[in-house]
Amino acid sequence: MKTIIDAIKNKQMLVVVYKGLPRIIEPHIVGTAANGNEYVRGFQIGGTSCTDGYGWKIMNTEKIQMASLLPNQFFPHARKDFTRNDPIITTAYATV
Repeated sequence: MKTIIDAIKNKQMLVVVYKGLPRIIEPHIVGTAANGNEYVRGFQIGGTSCTDGYGWKIMNTEKIQMASLLPNQFFPHARKDFTRNDPIITTAYATV
């Protein structure tokens, strides 16, 4: 979780292995949902997806097998379509 929070605070890209697939994301928010599960919402810009390719993804942190900061890979600001009032994450630990 610390890696994800650090990435959000620094606007740094992450490589995550989620459900066994490597993905490159720009993490925007991480926190807890009403059901008690922890999630990260990020914009996937690379890697593999088992659903609809790149774009906004919500990931249950329990299903992330690995998260690693991409050295010297930053995004300048939140994406313009990012919504701070996330419909799933009700308590945010970190947000861009």
